[in-house]
Amino acid sequence: MAMRGETPDRIPYVPRFDLWYNSNSYRGTLPMRHQGRTHDEIARAEGWALHKVIPELLEVADPRENLTRGIGLYSLKENGYRINFSPNIKLEVQKSRQGGEESTRVEYHTPKGVVSTKEVINEEMRQAGVSITWVQEHAIKRPQDYEIWATVFENITVTPDYDRYRAWQQRIGDDGVAVLMATFSASPIHHIQRDFLDATEFFFHYSDHQREMRRLAEAIGLVYEQILKVVADSPAEVVLWGANYDDMITYPPYFRKEMTPWLRKASEYLASKGKLLICHCDGENQGLIDVIADSGMHVAEAVCCAPMTKQPIDLYYERWCRSNKLTLMGGLVQSLLSPATASLDDLNSYLDHFFKAVAPGKRLIMSVADTTPPNADFDRLVLVGERIEKEGRLPLQAGAARPLGQEQLKAAARRVAPEVADDKTFKAVHEDVLSGNHAGIKVRVQELLTQGVNATDILNKGMLTAMEVISGRFRDGRVFIPEVLMSARAMNEALAALEPHLAKEKKGASGKVLIGTVRGDLHDIGKNMVATMLRGVGFKVIDLGINLRVEDFVGSVEKHRPDILGMSALLTTTMPEMKKVIDLLVVRGLRNQVKVIVGGAPVNEKFARDIGADGYGADAGSSVDLARHLMQKKG
Repeated sequence: MAMRGETPDRIPYVPRFDLWYNSNSYRGTLPMRHQGRTHDEIARAEGWALHKVIPELLEVADPRENLTRGIGLYSLKENGYRINFSPNIKLEVQKSRQGGEESTRVEYHTPKGVVSTKEVINEEMRQAGVSITWVQEHAIKRPQDYEIWATVFENITVTPDYDRYRAWQQRIGDDGVAVLMATFSASPIHHIQRDFLDATEFFFHYSDHQREMRRLAEAIGLVYEQILKVVADSPAEVVLWGANYDDMITYPPYFRKEMTPWLRKASEYLASKGKLLICHCDGENQGLIDVIADSGMHVAEAVCCAPMTKQPIDLYYERWCRSNKLTLMGGLVQSLLSPATASLDDLNSYLDHFFKAVAPGKRLIMSVADTTPPNADFDRLVLVGERIEKEGRLPLQAGAARPLGQEQLKAAARRVAPEVADDKTFKAVHEDVLSGNHAGIKVRVQELLTQGVNATDILNKGMLTAMEVISGRFRDGRVFIPEVLMSARAMNEALAALEPHLAKEKKGASGKVLIGTVRGDLHDIGKNMVATMLRGVGFKVIDLGINLRVEDFVGSVEKHRPDILGMSALLTTTMPEMKKVIDLLVVRGLRNQVKVIVGGAPVNEKFARDIGADGYGADAGSSVDLARHLMQKKG
């Protein structure tokens, strides 16, 4: 009813806790009253609706159901269809196990060549409760691969598999909505972004290899057309079409150009068949709030709001629900469920505000955004359910809630860099960095060097001033990840030409930073962005990589003697690793020699303070500000 815009008797409560369940059942730490129960049995015992939007991708009866996960295709019971390859495409599968790590490499042999993917799962991931493998070897490794992959997709047919879906739907019954998963990507280009390339590498290819990328997108589009027809004729009431939206990664102009046309096409066609389209909008949606409203989707699921992201629940409800544009499913911020990142008073204060801010409560489903973390206090989920039972009767009465203003959600005053270079000598180089002209900047830098211009001045007055501008625009939401990456690439090209001259002039960096993602965590795009922007404004950055042991961090501090150590975590189960690093720094007598900053989606200021870090960076821009501030204090 809520999904369709009707008004049920109270706010539906559909907590997603699959990762929490996977992790705690694997470790044997389920609450005593739920020992031996399945995920669904726990939800039913608590009186909650079953969350059936995102499939458990590792729970398959046949390994072939998720064999092609590396290219974003599945044949799960939740799909309602099967992916079939023609005889022209031969798949060769190589599985291996080393210690607690399992890997699967799939080679696709085609008339035009061989391409491959490789995915892994390890013990840390199992402990964290992950429901999907990590792609270690992406599908696109060189521009020539686009044509081969296009051949693969041109040799795919999609056939209905309604019986398995219908049986799953019947098992759920009236306790939830069995969302059929059509595709995790909103469009063919988004499919390439999500599944075929590293998160940062995609933007370079999107700039440099448009022709090849469009060729593959056309072939993927042929499969999408088949999927759309099959799922539209399925027994499903609601169809998932697209996931993982974020205003920096799927930034507004890109979303409008590459994703909205397919979303509108799919939603209109599904609506004509009496079905709803749902999207998994689990990232920072501040810059996408109007784009999503105009995209055609009927339900925005896993919507995460302040205090974990920038926009308060008030604004989402006002722009989407009160205006009757779509239904919001989410709003229960996962950081409020963990004692590591929020107190019980924090959760209750949020709920006090929530019930007033979302009046009258139409087009709203209370659910966790994105999912309950493994270290969450399960009783907090119970508390939310109890409060909804008492206070969630519809229509809600508007109280004295005051929507949180943007100024409350932004950091204090930030230094604004000049938008143009002061000296005309360096204006061209400055503009090259701003525009990401990596080819032209090498020529202009060499011309300046030939004219006898000081290399340090070229760096400081031409290049660093431009990166200051990019950094400021990024913080303000005026540019997005692609622009930052293109500018950083131009900066690096110019530095290669300047490096010999800078060495002679003994140019020192703003400071030295070690950065990495903690053990058990394989995410890196946030870390990469911080490293890129720190380099761009003059810091020397040593990127240690991902899945780093405590000893890896501390040993690197001993070896490199950095000014700052930065640690990132996206999984709540890996957050304790940060404190272990700080504790070992103390034991080794190194803590007073290095400033420690932490960041990542589940991390917040409270957590940073509790573990003894020197600061918390909410995003790449604020991390740069923090690093500078710490360097000033250190100096």
